[in-house]
Amino acid sequence: MRMEKMIRGVVASMALGAVLAGGGSEAGAATLYTGGVVFTLAEGEVAPAPVGHLLVSDEGLVLAAGPGAEPVAGTPGLDGAVRLNMAGKFILPGFVSGHSHLWQSAFRGIAADGELWPWLKALHFTYGGFFADGDFAAFTRHGAYDQLTHGVTTTFNHSHFLGRDFSRYTEQFTAELAVPQRFIFAWVHDSTADDATWEARFAPYLAQVGPAADKPLLGMALNAVGSSRAPGVLKREMEFAARHGLRVQMHYLEPFAEAAADRAKWPMLRDAGGAGANVSYAHFIHPDADILREAAAGGASMIWNPLSNGRLGSGLADIEGYLAAGLKVGMGEDGQASADISDPFENMRLGLYSLRMRRQNAKGLQPMDILRLHTLATARVLGVERYVGSLEPGKFADFLIVDPSRPGAGPVFDPAAHVLFAMSARNLHQVFIGGREVVRDGLVPGTDLVALENEVGERVAALRARAALAAAAPAPGH
Repeated sequence: MRMEKMIRGVVASMALGAVLAGGGSEAGAATLYTGGVVFTLAEGEVAPAPVGHLLVSDEGLVLAAGPGAEPVAGTPGLDGAVRLNMAGKFILPGFVSGHSHLWQSAFRGIAADGELWPWLKALHFTYGGFFADGDFAAFTRHGAYDQLTHGVTTTFNHSHFLGRDFSRYTEQFTAELAVPQRFIFAWVHDSTADDATWEARFAPYLAQVGPAADKPLLGMALNAVGSSRAPGVLKREMEFAARHGLRVQMHYLEPFAEAAADRAKWPMLRDAGGAGANVSYAHFIHPDADILREAAAGGASMIWNPLSNGRLGSGLADIEGYLAAGLKVGMGEDGQASADISDPFENMRLGLYSLRMRRQNAKGLQPMDILRLHTLATARVLGVERYVGSLEPGKFADFLIVDPSRPGAGPVFDPAAHVLFAMSARNLHQVFIGGREVVRDGLVPGTDLVALENEVGERVAALRARAALAAAAPAPGH
């Protein structure tokens, strides 16, 4: 064991040295990434610049991005900028996940033949009451790093309050602060607590919000669970969100088997404010025409999770119909226990291919549309488009460098189609957040991912043992 730790330490040190030797700017200087194919994914961009530029300030902000090997003369930061040649590589904004459960990263492959409710029974109802101190923290870090190494630079963590232990619940938040990935934390209340407790518990976390290029926390939101709790909980949640100016997200219209019952809840959701512009629905696969019309008219949004929806057999959302109706749409990775991988390339590819299979033609949404759905459109749904989602002046310099030659993906005819159809996270060479390299070829400088993997494995084994012991215990009175 000691020798294994020594080897890991040497490998981590070598990786960090390689990263530091591979680029970056001098203190105070901007960095110009020049000569690559640049996708800004700003609104109106119909194709990437085949030879483009990205100018990043030393503070981690985008100064300029677009066609041409460099910005126009006189652009602030251009004089004295360190120039890095990106010929042959693609530069894209970091992907944004609009719906994720990071702690579920420790439970992949669970309930392989189950739809939503058997899957919930196998995960939440089997293990939710047996978490120990540190479990949520380790599992959340595992999920965040997994997303980050797959190119997801901003995530919406739809947290869960399992086991009714507040200190363990908040491990999810604290763990994310230690990971460079940006996040919005969707707070979930203990529905049995009163309003005063809700306010007292939430206030210290809301106080930490202050988006900056070098800070991971982008904002707080609310995971509303009232539609499946005691009467009045949803009303309290929506009033709480209004008091604090929070975005609200809730699961709705996910499993096909529950579609009729879920639709019957719509008047209650709508009357509580569920069709408002601050509300997004995770999944939203089975609305009827009236629900779709009213949600779109109210300014509500939905988050599309193709990998999870396919794995659980939930169904295929009519994304093109939603967009035509005026509903805002973003994309999410969901939890790794239902999507199993955190690869936005696979998420986008499955989503687009599924829409084409149902339509039985290749018209409709195209690669640039899907790329924008998983970046800028999702940032808009989450209310953080002023910071992330596209490479535009003033935004945080969160971007990816993708190499179509490592591994070889063939000659490039159409860059956007090449990303969607021919490449994967294996082609992801570097990930930058706030202009700082945080991933190179799957390695995270200064972080021992092997040690984290081992810790998560040990914690899951202990968790399973506790759950099995409780299941084997005789019932009270016997």
